[in-house]
Formats: sequence, C-alpha cells, structure tokens
Amino acid sequence: MEQIFTGWSLWLLLAALFVVVELLTGTFACFCLVGGCVAAFVAAALGFDLSVQLACAAVGTVVCFIAFRPLMRRHREAMGNNDNPSNMDALLGRTAFITEPIPENGLGRLKIDGDNWQARSSDGSPLSQGTRVCVTGYDSIVLIVEQSNVE
Repeated sequence: MEQIFTGWSLWLLLAALFVVVELLTGTFACFCLVGGCVAAFVAAALGFDLSVQLACAAVGTVVCFIAFRPLMRRHREAMGNNDNPSNMDALLGRTAFITEPIPENGLGRLKIDGDNWQARSSDGSPLSQGTRVCVTGYDSIVLIVEQSNVE
C-alpha cells in the first residue's frame, strides 16, 4: 500500500493547523510552533530521520520564541497603553441627565449620545429626573453615577 502522507507533508499540515489556531487565539505562541514545524519540514525535505526532524522542530520553536519575544512585548504594551478608550470605558467621566428617576438603592435611566442606559447612584441616594450626573463607573451594563456640581 502506498504511503499517503510523507514526513514533510505532515509537518506542513501541522504548520497549517497551528496557523489556524493562532488566527483564532491571537497569542503569538502558535506562530512560534509554526516556525518549529517549518524547520522540521526542511529537515524532512532534506531526508533526515524523525529524531533530527523533532530536534529541528524543538530548536525552531525556541528560536522563534526568542526572536518574537520583543515583538510580543511591544504588542502587549501597545494594547495596554490605549489612549482611545472604547466600550464602557469611553463613558467614564461623561455627563448626562437622568431621564427616569433613580430611587433610593434602585435603578433609573439616563441617555448618553442617544443611547439609553440603566443607572444607579454611587452612594444609593435617590436622583430625580433632569438631574445632571457624571458617570463614575459601571457594573456590567449598569452605569454608576453621582450628581454633578458643574452647571
């Protein structure tokens, strides 16, 4: 029976699998494994046996981790130092007016940029409709507000 997969084709298949996993996870680690698979592919294409291929895979993976480490560090720092907040963090510090009163220790509603949000006061005090508030935090999708003294 003819052998369906050769050593080099298995390494290419593994490399493709790791690329897909990397694209789904975005961790950079699987790209390093791809580097190891490519090194093992070269060894298999040159006719080396499995032990040499495995050694090349290990060395290639370690070399990729060392080579990509500065890139990974810069990427993590760039992701951590985002000067443009998004999602809920973009609402922190914003001012709004209460559209439905907030009862004592309860929930009311407010509107920011046309979006209607549930809100509660930071100290549990009631706030009446039309009160100007500042967003100080959030708990899931509920904004935490306090009365704003700025007119």
